[in-house]
Amino acid sequence: MTLITSMLERPLDPGYAAAAERREEAGLPRATGLRSPALIVFAVVIGVLVGIAAIQLRGGETTRQRTKASLIQRIESQQKIVDTRAAQAGALRSEIAALDAETLRDVSESLAQDVERLSLVAGAVPVRGPGFVVTVDDAPTTDEGGTNSDPRAEAASTDGKVIARDLQILTNSLWEAGAEAVAVNGQRLTSTASIRFAGEAILVDYRPLKRPYVISAIGDPGSMPATFADGNGGTYLSTLKSSFGIRVETKVSREITIPASATLGTRAATVADKVEGASTPPSEGESP
Repeated sequence: MTLITSMLERPLDPGYAAAAERREEAGLPRATGLRSPALIVFAVVIGVLVGIAAIQLRGGETTRQRTKASLIQRIESQQKIVDTRAAQAGALRSEIAALDAETLRDVSESLAQDVERLSLVAGAVPVRGPGFVVTVDDAPTTDEGGTNSDPRAEAASTDGKVIARDLQILTNSLWEAGAEAVAVNGQRLTSTASIRFAGEAILVDYRPLKRPYVISAIGDPGSMPATFADGNGGTYLSTLKSSFGIRVETKVSREITIPASATLGTRAATVADKVEGASTPPSEGESP
């Protein structure tokens, strides 16, 4: 008799069959019932424990969500206060600059012109003029209204998302193309400003930005767009669009207004003593 034939003819092990016969001879049922009180109590206890664990897990998740929402609300509230005070500070700086210019003109017209020129270069005063605007945005997704529009949103991959390096390369390319002033989402770029990542947020001068990212550059509207398109900036922009699906828009603008930098000032630099024999760089328009 083969093993398979034995299994087919006697599916129940002889030992189990003998035990069932002994229980039957003793007046007991052949098998233990599945509804014994001990088994029912055990099942109820297990069910209660599983339910309590599920409630606690769900409660913990809800608490984390509430905490996160509360923190985001506080951050946004404080950000509005910062924006309001920054606008007030900008207005005061403009008023102070106007008074300084008036005082300097009373002392020396040439000195006033030098200060005005240096203020423009340093980003201490707002500027206005024609220029070029580059807008970049994350690749389209199935959930356009989700957290992807928020710089504090969490994402597992940067594919299709604009990152700080993209803005760095594009702004540097605009400088190379002849831009005289550059801002990203209204944040002026100066020698002390930077573009960087903080988690999933892009910061310009330590201010978080929301997409889309609008890069405004004041300069010659006739030559700057072509120089930008023929240089590294145009090539990089095409790569972002074709390889990563990032949305890109460029346009020439007749008038762009760029505000003054919100954070000007030096922390370590001081005026150097004039070295004998050293020459002072000529002002714009002066021949060396």
